[in-house]
Amino acid sequence: MQKSMNRCIGCGAAIQSHDKEAVGYAKSSDQVFCQNCFRLMHYGKAEGHFHPDELPTFKKDSLIVVVSSVLYLDTLLTSPVKRLNDDYKVIYLINQIDLLPDATSKSILLGNIKKRFKEFRVAYDEIILMSAINPYDIEELKSYILNKRYEDVYLIGLQNSGKTTIFKSLTGNKDAIVLPKAALTQTILSGKLENVNIYDTPGLYQSGYLHEFLPYDVYKEILPTKQFKPRNGILETDDAILIGGILGLSVIKGTVKSVLYVKDNVKHQLSKADKALSILEKNQVFDVVFEKYGYKDYVLKDDKKYQITMADFGILQVTGPATVRVIAHPKLHVSLTEGFFRWLIKSI
Repeated sequence: MQKSMNRCIGCGAAIQSHDKEAVGYAKSSDQVFCQNCFRLMHYGKAEGHFHPDELPTFKKDSLIVVVSSVLYLDTLLTSPVKRLNDDYKVIYLINQIDLLPDATSKSILLGNIKKRFKEFRVAYDEIILMSAINPYDIEELKSYILNKRYEDVYLIGLQNSGKTTIFKSLTGNKDAIVLPKAALTQTILSGKLENVNIYDTPGLYQSGYLHEFLPYDVYKEILPTKQFKPRNGILETDDAILIGGILGLSVIKGTVKSVLYVKDNVKHQLSKADKALSILEKNQVFDVVFEKYGYKDYVLKDDKKYQITMADFGILQVTGPATVRVIAHPKLHVSLTEGFFRWLIKSI
């Protein structure tokens, strides 16, 4: 009888001992962690994991749970995941709402998500706002899943959305690794919630996130983990704001009210628009610098409030009327959409 293949209990990759460069390598095939997960846990060194770019095959009559960080809402509007509703029951878990300040209206957030989903034809059966680190939210999710009486439940979504944190809380799994490392889960992990099969799937690929440009020990310090403290301001024509060396916003014409949501340790600096690119390129202020920068101009209408989604590390809310220029690496994921949540502007 052929011996069953061991899998890393951290990322799910098949353990192998013959190719150091391949996923799942360990010094011996009887190890419980692959070498990459072992190094990640003990030394903070991250390498060797990959992103799938296709959805897994789901069992018939399954419940599909799309997990998205509240920071990634822009990606849901154009993702191929939105067509899953044709064949399965699909619910959306909007995770990490704990990042938003307490004064944020959850009802307005939910209403705006539903409005955008309708505009972009994103099909769904239900939308749930939650925090994977909130025990009450996890218990509510358990009750929801058990009441639906599905035999198989799949957690899908982009990397670092919180799928594995939710999976561990639902199933009692203590081994799967939860760190801000993109593409950590390598294959489907499975567990039980009473008589329900829960599957944690590898994070789907989204180009332009920080892990493509920065080493793990750098970008993990930029990704938000605690509640944002909004930074309010006004930018006039020819003003600019530079954020962490990663992105700059210059005002070409008009006046822009802005609210910045990033991790506390991500510095920002105000400058004049004609100096913004030079400051970023010469790394005069920030710890992070890209090898090149490009820009794109946007027109902000006066009847809308917008949010600029800055890869996977933050959001900049802006309003016009104005014409603005976003400066960033040409391949960094940056999007401009109508704002999803209420602005927290005390005084400007």
